[in-house]
Amino acid sequence: MMIAPPDQAAPPSSATTLRRPARVLVIDDERGPRESLRILLKNEFEVILTDGVDPGLVALREKHPDLVVMDIRMPGKSGIEGLREVRQIDPHVSVVMLTGFGTLETAQQAIRHGANDYIKKPFDTRDMMQVIRTYVERTRVERRRARVAEDLRQLNTELVDELTVKEHMATLGHASAEFVHDLRNPLTVVHGYAQLLAEQLDGIRDQLGEASQEAFEYLDVIEHNIQRCHEITEMWRTLGQDRSTAFQRVALAPILRDVVRGVEPQALSANAKIRILIEDESCEALADGLQLFRALQNLVHNALQALPKTDGCVEVFLRRSEDGTTLVEVRDNGCGIPGEHLGKVFEPYYTTRGTRSGTGLGLAITKKVIENHGGYITVESAAGQGTSFLVRLPVVV
Repeated sequence: MMIAPPDQAAPPSSATTLRRPARVLVIDDERGPRESLRILLKNEFEVILTDGVDPGLVALREKHPDLVVMDIRMPGKSGIEGLREVRQIDPHVSVVMLTGFGTLETAQQAIRHGANDYIKKPFDTRDMMQVIRTYVERTRVERRRARVAEDLRQLNTELVDELTVKEHMATLGHASAEFVHDLRNPLTVVHGYAQLLAEQLDGIRDQLGEASQEAFEYLDVIEHNIQRCHEITEMWRTLGQDRSTAFQRVALAPILRDVVRGVEPQALSANAKIRILIEDESCEALADGLQLFRALQNLVHNALQALPKTDGCVEVFLRRSEDGTTLVEVRDNGCGIPGEHLGKVFEPYYTTRGTRSGTGLGLAITKKVIENHGGYITVESAAGQGTSFLVRLPVVV
């Protein structure tokens, strides 16, 4: 959670933002424009009216509006002066200035001091509603982006602290390498979606429109994988403890969909396709859900990294065998594995990609996790003919 400096108001959480209607703060010394905006917006927004900059700043701190609409010319403290203070209190809230002058110089001055837009008085009601909706959405995107950035900063601090505490433990040398490898995958997801989000926000800076929904979806994926990193950190805190009691009935289809959704940016950047085929939604395993996610994510990442530069494809299958065991298959049309290397792929630190591209731990981790769950994993491959990994998990009684 973000902790605002003393001069700044802490932004509302995403849950709070979603529970209430968007808030619009109107700061204008003239009663007529204030009432016009109240009547125009009351059916869709929560409207807060103030007649000057100072009471408006009080409302900004207390109510955390999603948009500020402020007149430029007011007695006492002007809108430009108020704008400077708004930006000190809340750097993410959108601000639209009202001007009866309409001069280019006045508008430019407002923009220089952090306004997002300006509208001339008297305003067209349809134009005003469109501007209000656009900048309310912009504020919400910016606040969520800021929260994600803070979560990433806190996560980095936690990881550094955790590795410092365990650094003196010689017996943790191998485990620390696994720890770094495990975090690389979800953080790669975070990085990929962050890039997509940056491109998305750049394209909708002036007009969010329908694309805002995609921006929110990308943020959801980022936030979900940040939480996954926290869960992995907690798992390593309890390293060596008996985790068998954590096993419970887990549906595999949602786990696989979560894995595939997470690697979509990686597939997109490689101009590759990734498909998931669920033949039986009821497939379950008695498992630690986080550990199983970790193993299956390694398989899919490994498959993506083996793809050719063009027409690459990874397919993920979930089905039940005749004897009731659950089967998960990850198949790619990549470079394949030569016969002389096939018997080594599950060995720790064995990799054909070099130390800069891989640690050689992914498949070793996967094999260990699957076997800890009472299952086993096999591989079929040949040079130039792609690879198929098949995971078998025991029947859930």
